[in-house]
Amino acid sequence: MDYKYEVALSFAGEDREYIERFAEILKEAGISVFYDKFEEVDLWGKDLAIHFDYVYRRQSKYFIPFISKDYAEKVWTNYEVRTAFARSIENKDEEYILPVKFDDTELEGLRSTIASLDARTLSPEELANKFLKKLGSEVSVPTPQKDEPEGNVYLSTYLEVSEFYGLTGINIGVTVTNFIKEDRFFGPPIFKISQPIIGTNDTFQLVNPSPNFEFPKKLVFGEQYSVQYSLSKGFLDTMKNLEGKNVTLTAFASTTVGEKYVSNPMEIDDLFKFKK
Repeated sequence: MDYKYEVALSFAGEDREYIERFAEILKEAGISVFYDKFEEVDLWGKDLAIHFDYVYRRQSKYFIPFISKDYAEKVWTNYEVRTAFARSIENKDEEYILPVKFDDTELEGLRSTIASLDARTLSPEELANKFLKKLGSEVSVPTPQKDEPEGNVYLSTYLEVSEFYGLTGINIGVTVTNFIKEDRFFGPPIFKISQPIIGTNDTFQLVNPSPNFEFPKKLVFGEQYSVQYSLSKGFLDTMKNLEGKNVTLTAFASTTVGEKYVSNPMEIDDLFKFKK
């Protein structure tokens, strides 16, 4: 059977940023995608209930519902997925519905035995590649090399300055933000230097953070913790040996479920430029 669309997407507006990137990747790969923003002119003036029913029942080879708490609560998404259920039953299309999850929400009517993919662990590029494989396509989407995603950890330098004695100390600050859509427990920062300090040792922890949190520390979505480490003379003397050698320092934060995030690189030279 010939279909107008190789896939129809159903999602809650709160998740649009991820879905839009996914839809654009597929479109660039030559895949016909039913995504509302691609259809704005065609949808203008139509009875959407009738039109969507026709798209999901007759015009789409696959249907991807992006399931989340918001998805389960919305009227339109429930209408769309129930239309897809009806198509699956009528045509006995066991693999027509390809669920993708943003959280652990259970969708009424969707059997728990149907395999799904987890958008929390897949970038839009990675998900697009999996769908292309499902189609049997030989097209491959380049995937950004991000074994350690950026953006959740920020590394900075702070100065301790006295009104009478001037610069009295240098601190390294680490800010960790939970941009994941669920609560996470984060461990303490681990530091990595681009040139080993002793032998092959290039990772270490700093002690006595301020404030002194108890780890692992729970962060809800959007919450962050910030700590500062006062650098001892011995540590600064060791780093001084690396000055002028283009050596960088980064910080890592891991969650208890195995996710690992990396900070921006900081030049070791930045620790000493204030003393010049």
